[in-house]
Amino acid sequence: MTIPRLIVTDVDRTLLTHDHALPKRVADALRGAREAGITIILATARSPLGVKPYAEKLGIAGLAICFNGGWIGDVSTGVALSDQRIGRTDALHTMATAQAAGVRPMWFTGHDIHALAQDPTIAREAGVTKEPLIVAKTLEDLPGEPGKIMCVAAQPSDREAFGTLRVQLGACLSVSGSHPRLLEIGPPGISKKTAIATVAAELGMAAQDCAAAGDAENDLDMLAWAGTAVTVGNAVPEAKRVAHFVGPSCDEGGLADAVAWLLHRQSTLAMADETGGRNG
Repeated sequence: MTIPRLIVTDVDRTLLTHDHALPKRVADALRGAREAGITIILATARSPLGVKPYAEKLGIAGLAICFNGGWIGDVSTGVALSDQRIGRTDALHTMATAQAAGVRPMWFTGHDIHALAQDPTIAREAGVTKEPLIVAKTLEDLPGEPGKIMCVAAQPSDREAFGTLRVQLGACLSVSGSHPRLLEIGPPGISKKTAIATVAAELGMAAQDCAAAGDAENDLDMLAWAGTAVTVGNAVPEAKRVAHFVGPSCDEGGLADAVAWLLHRQSTLAMADETGGRNG
């Protein structure tokens, strides 16, 4: 592991608490990292609109990775550097397949969310990111090509359908979980890993220059790719196994502990390099 020049962090249940709050000590820790010269980028399953308020609050509303890597761009302006979409035929098939399986599919355009029925579960999820929710009368009324489709399990028994959807859709689309009740579906070949690798290359950085933080299945390849991986106490076991540091739960602001550990490592490694240089 080397000194990180870039920290890429997941948002929900990593940066934010389970109630979608941004702990002050996490915001303070990230501000300290920025003051130490480290670039901070958010990488999330959320849309650009859904992550914008937190990026602005942190003072990093420029470059962000959204829709699990399908969208890369400036969330302050909405201007995309990369905007990959699910082809309309595949997207309509996904919506019909998910609905038939008994879960609630949500069609994300980046500006609003579309659903096939009035449903309190869907309304609650749309309320998390405060994006406009529009109910389509038919499949054909769904607009254009979505940035992602998110399937929601209203109750634990509905989650059994996720396994079926993975089999039916995984050969032609990207499918991963961001929470036990949420299945994220995107264009083929996209992931947070491919997105962070693209961004790092644009910034002239290699994997060993990057630290990644995340808690869920859709973070695993990003954590494995980065030179340093950190996570929080509520993370899935696979994330904890790959992490170099595991902090407390997101509800306790565990990301702040992870950032403090990274900064301590940075200081320790810098001192070691300086001492080695004097002794060399």
